[in-house]
Amino acid sequence: MREPGEPGQPTPEPTPEPTQYPSAEPGPAPDEESAPSRGRVIVLAAVGVLAVLLGGYAILAITLGGSVPRGTSVSGVDVSGLTRDQAGQRLRDRLLPRAEKPFRVAVRDRTYTLTPAQAGLVLDVPATVDAVYVPRSLNPVEISKALGGGGDVAPVLTVDHARLDAAVGRLAKEVRKAGSPGGITFTGGTAKAAEPVIGYRLDTAGSADRIEQEFLRTDAPIDLPVTEQKPKVGRAEVRRAMREFATPAMSGSVTVKINDRSFDVSSAEVGSALTMVPGQSGRLTPRLDAAAFERAVADRLKVMEIQPKDASVRIFAGRPTVVPATQGQTVPPAGLARAVLAALPKSGAERVATVRTQATDAKFTTKDAQNLGVKQVVGEFTTYYPHAAYRNTNIGRAGQLINNRLIKPGETFSLNGILGERTEANGFAKGFVIVGGRLREELGGGVSQVATTTYNAAFFAGMEDVEHRPHAFYIDRYPVGREATVYWGYLDLKWRNNTPYGVLVQSVNKQSSPGKKGSISVRLWSTKYWTVKGQTSARHNFREPKIIFDEKKGCVPQDGVRGFDVDVVRRLYRGSTLERTETDHVRYSPEDRVTCGPNPNPTPTPTPTPKPKPPAATTPKPPKPPAAGN
Repeated sequence: MREPGEPGQPTPEPTPEPTQYPSAEPGPAPDEESAPSRGRVIVLAAVGVLAVLLGGYAILAITLGGSVPRGTSVSGVDVSGLTRDQAGQRLRDRLLPRAEKPFRVAVRDRTYTLTPAQAGLVLDVPATVDAVYVPRSLNPVEISKALGGGGDVAPVLTVDHARLDAAVGRLAKEVRKAGSPGGITFTGGTAKAAEPVIGYRLDTAGSADRIEQEFLRTDAPIDLPVTEQKPKVGRAEVRRAMREFATPAMSGSVTVKINDRSFDVSSAEVGSALTMVPGQSGRLTPRLDAAAFERAVADRLKVMEIQPKDASVRIFAGRPTVVPATQGQTVPPAGLARAVLAALPKSGAERVATVRTQATDAKFTTKDAQNLGVKQVVGEFTTYYPHAAYRNTNIGRAGQLINNRLIKPGETFSLNGILGERTEANGFAKGFVIVGGRLREELGGGVSQVATTTYNAAFFAGMEDVEHRPHAFYIDRYPVGREATVYWGYLDLKWRNNTPYGVLVQSVNKQSSPGKKGSISVRLWSTKYWTVKGQTSARHNFREPKIIFDEKKGCVPQDGVRGFDVDVVRRLYRGSTLERTETDHVRYSPEDRVTCGPNPNPTPTPTPTPKPKPPAATTPKPPKPPAAGN
């Protein structure tokens, strides 16, 4: 190493001393001063960059805000770059009319129309504008929304869910298709398979959601969801049942063997009562309706059975007597149905249903009849009638039909119901009846004699009066106010047994002969329950008859009788206690005096006063045209 000043080395020049200035403190060394300076420069630079960024962000926010982002539409209506007011106006012009028009929905292969008002759907324009509009804001979310663009935005709706649900509910009732399980029918001795049908119903909750979501989003019908209802019995089960039971069941007749006798039943007769019913698992099971099958073969069962007879109460030797019930031998319907059902799947000689008769008790037993207490007369009445052949026939026939009629507690006696229509086949003859206050000939004339007699017997027995009608005018062979008339299909005599005992009707008829009156007596046998006291008022409010001359064919002469009013009172006692008082106000019309033929003293017809002629017209007649000249 060379030292300074040695040969071959340049000698450094002396460095001048820096000028020294006075200072309060000693200055830092040069290395200590450089680090803080660099830090200040970096900070200042960062602040400048941030200022530039913030300025740019503010400019971007101001530029992008206050309008709808680019590329934005609402249900196809372009609202890009519009202000709030402009966007609202465009939606009102272009989208609101669509929101008020009917829209379509589709359910499977059918289309239906609904109105927004029915469905409770209203377009909310201000809320829709709020959903797409970006205000001027430094909010990064809003800036990001503006930078990204809007796309197609769903409209905002105000939805009345109650109305929407109601509209969907009405639609559900209309579109519902009921399914049906597969089955087998038996008609005319042939088994026929019924194919299963899949049903469906509208998914109401899903449909309401779908309509709310898709409304105004599409012009196509809105597809609504449905739920299918699969049939309980499918096609495979129908085929199995046809193969294993139905076809063999209809393959021929079945022999029914009862004790040691038998008869055949055709497949058509069996099929009329045969069905196949699905069980819990969907399996078809055969069922033979016992009552229906019994009706189908009733004519053949009748000759093989002995029907039981109910006990009855009848008059013998002038007294009521209980006729005991008799036991029968009958085929139990359920047992017959089971035996036939078991034979149906078989073939040939094996198709035999074997059953036996069994003892069968009567429904109304001897003890039941004895307990009715029919033992004494509780009400009776007799009326008399003048001789006429038709009266003997009709009164006798009516008395025969009501004789020995037993009315159980709570039952109602109906004279028309017992007699039926008065026809020649029913044993009635033509006689005089009263129709519209006039006499005329009809079948059954005179039956009202039986009605009146029976009514009075029931009156004094205390029976409940259900229906009765007095004659239009008074007939003197009947008790005033206490009589009844009947007419088939129009007027009836009805009374109800209002006691805990049975009531047996006894009728005794004594025919008339020339110069001798006939009579009809009706007695009601029972156990005394009511004590009856009757009272009839004096006649009052008299009305005079008219005189009529009748020249028409079929006229029947009749004497005139005054009309009047009368009141009938009935008091019903239980022991000494008055239970009820009934008043019947009867109004008899006057019976007109009818003479068949012309009026011998006709009332002269008054000459009409001639009407004055109207005055002559004052309008002058037009002059005649002059004669033509030569």
